[in-house]
Amino acid sequence: MTKQQYVYLSGQDLPVGAPLPWSIYLRSGELLAPAGFMVTDAVVHERLMSAMPVRAAREGETGRQVVDAETSSADDKGPAQTHDPLKYLKHNAEGVILTFKLPSDYEPRNVPVEFYGRIPLQSVIVSAPALGLGTAQTWQTFEGIGLTVQVIFGRSLCMFKTTVMRYAPLPSGHLFLRYPTDAVTKSFRQALRVDAQIPASITMQDNYTVPAVITNLSGSGCAVATGFILGQPGTRLKVSFRLKMSDKARVVSVPCVIRSIKGKLSQQMRYGIEFDEQVDEAVLLTLKSFVYEHLAER
Repeated sequence: MTKQQYVYLSGQDLPVGAPLPWSIYLRSGELLAPAGFMVTDAVVHERLMSAMPVRAAREGETGRQVVDAETSSADDKGPAQTHDPLKYLKHNAEGVILTFKLPSDYEPRNVPVEFYGRIPLQSVIVSAPALGLGTAQTWQTFEGIGLTVQVIFGRSLCMFKTTVMRYAPLPSGHLFLRYPTDAVTKSFRQALRVDAQIPASITMQDNYTVPAVITNLSGSGCAVATGFILGQPGTRLKVSFRLKMSDKARVVSVPCVIRSIKGKLSQQMRYGIEFDEQVDEAVLLTLKSFVYEHLAER
């Protein structure tokens, strides 16, 4: 298979005050910043350039040095290899949770944000969540504040502690977080399933509805307990329930299928439920956000 080819970028290729016309990467193929990312000032420009950024080479491109991905050579300008606790975090981040406590807060906040990219061994770039403190105080006021970050990517949940290095307001608010020296990673299956006690209603194939309780929940399924017989493995149902996230309640209704059954008819039955693969993307995002928020509270 032909390796991806890249072209090294100069400072003139990343003009300050303009959005990136293409995504930029490390030589290894790791995303530094997506297309449309705004190079807001000289500090952002310097941080990007210090990582020796490249862009994907165009077919038949000539006149500039074209290099293969992950190929070292005598004139390779990349930095020497150093332990990188986030080396597997590229452009595969599915969700990010920031946990922090402002001086005015009684309890820590757990806030989902968007992952914009990273400059390896220097900074992680995420969207800046709203603080709700009016116009007098922005994230610039709290540069240097400590926080905990949880990132879902691939089949892993990665957690690390960091501080806010810099806040940039344009094109939309984003934070440069100090790159961690260490991180803890948990396996995907264990991390994404959270215990719960959520009242639910199950709609049977004949449209008859029965009550149940969701005892654990993930982005792809749940376990429910009920005194009613829902059917055999393979039976298709619909489960509806209310999720509370960031003090807002959202009603979720998901088509699903029974995968496993535990219990006896004389006792409460426990069903392993898998959500339908065709679930609406907005519903999946709501489910994942709920799971991420509760993981952050642990």
